[in-house]
Amino acid sequence: MWYGKSTRRDFLKTVGAGALAVGAPVIAPRFTRRVSAQSGQITLRILQWQHFIPAYDDWFDNVFVPRWSEKYGVRVIVDHVGLADLPAIAAAEAARVAAGQDPGHDMIQHLSPPAALEPQVIDHADLIKETLAATHPARPGGMGNYIRLAHLSTYNPVTGKYFGFSDNFAPDPVHYRADLWREAANRLDTFDGVHAEGGPVTWHDILRAGRVLRQMGHPVGFGLSQELDSNMILRALMYSWGTAVQDENSNVILDRPPYREKTLDVLRFVKQLYEEAMFPGVFAWTAASNNEEYLAGRLSMAANAVSIARVTHQNALEALRRGENPETSPAVQFAVNTEITARAPAGPEAARGLEHVMGVYSIWDTGNTRVIDAAQQFLLDLVQSFDPDVAEAEGWGPGKFVASQGYDYPTFENAIPKAKRLAYLRNDPIYAPIAEATGDRPNKLENVEAAMDWALHVGWPGPANAAIDEVFNTFIIPVMFARVAQGIDRPEDALDEAAGQIRSIFNKWRRQGLVGGTS
Repeated sequence: MWYGKSTRRDFLKTVGAGALAVGAPVIAPRFTRRVSAQSGQITLRILQWQHFIPAYDDWFDNVFVPRWSEKYGVRVIVDHVGLADLPAIAAAEAARVAAGQDPGHDMIQHLSPPAALEPQVIDHADLIKETLAATHPARPGGMGNYIRLAHLSTYNPVTGKYFGFSDNFAPDPVHYRADLWREAANRLDTFDGVHAEGGPVTWHDILRAGRVLRQMGHPVGFGLSQELDSNMILRALMYSWGTAVQDENSNVILDRPPYREKTLDVLRFVKQLYEEAMFPGVFAWTAASNNEEYLAGRLSMAANAVSIARVTHQNALEALRRGENPETSPAVQFAVNTEITARAPAGPEAARGLEHVMGVYSIWDTGNTRVIDAAQQFLLDLVQSFDPDVAEAEGWGPGKFVASQGYDYPTFENAIPKAKRLAYLRNDPIYAPIAEATGDRPNKLENVEAAMDWALHVGWPGPANAAIDEVFNTFIIPVMFARVAQGIDRPEDALDEAAGQIRSIFNKWRRQGLVGGTS
């Protein structure tokens, strides 16, 4: 038994001293709550989402977790839930922490910045600093930058506290059917033309081509519902029009000049886009709808992480294994014709997009230093596992980036250096057999790398504060857009209603000392 306060270094000295050799074979299947802990052993309980790339959960549960557990002598329990269930579970556990009760898990992986939970979590600053300095013989040098996207998604400038630790983000390019896009472009005359070969560059490209695509039976699919993907794409539209919920100093601006007219303009645009290029199903969108509708062949385009493309690749590989002719196989040709844009679509002011999901872990401040130290070491090693060479050396192969098939992008810039990311994407081991069979290029998903330059965060241009967190999880922005698109409210009325709700939320959190700004 340990007594008194311990540091993470004490933890490592104690539980690491007798650890088994790195790279030892897996001796345990996925952990469940039926596993009995050894006397005095630390148990680390983790809650996270069911990844959209199933191979990632298989690697995480059956390779990384068992081998990490064996190395440090820590029993690890992992529970997976659908992403839509995470916010409610996290809020309930935060309430238990505040009441001095066992929260149920020791840390949670969120998919948007969990700033409202700040009072119940540890300050992750030391962990971030230690991770930045981490090095490994298989990847010499430190981790590079903790990218701005991650910093603004985990740091509260009012309190000076890091309320979370981001290990990854998922880029959110537009997926589009190149065959359908080319046909729509060819139907447009010169004045209304779009980029036939390169796909959509601007939102007005999407509107112009979308009119024809809907007539062809393949509408545009962007959510207007109370779910995560709608939250993301509608903010991307606002940002591209030059408006946002708040400014850099956490003042509410979406209904204040000069932003008010920009917000009204983007509301009118989305109404037009819905009426001319979309379909009623977008009002019942779920986090899986963009995948499901696109993969069913109904949509001409959708915004999503690379999970859409990856399913088309898996379907194509199965068709090739069945012996289908790659030139005539619907599954193979569907994969060949699925492309992603290099940048977010541009609005009148700029080409701005968000991350698809923001992977942020938060560790509950329960006072149990042994468990907190274990959780921090787990996250440090999880980031180290991004690099396939490190993962191979530690027995964690193929590592986080490869296991996620390029879905999880590093927030510590050199966790997997750019050269290694590009080496993977340019000769994509998953798509390469399809490229060889069809004559297509193997670097199908290389464009996703550009998101390191253009992806913005929830709360841009200010921090992802507690008010932004509540606005996000109460879906005020999607409701505002949906009511205008459906013709229920005039843009002016919907904006005034949303701004009033948002300002009330900001004032509530200001009174608690967690949000800056004055208006």
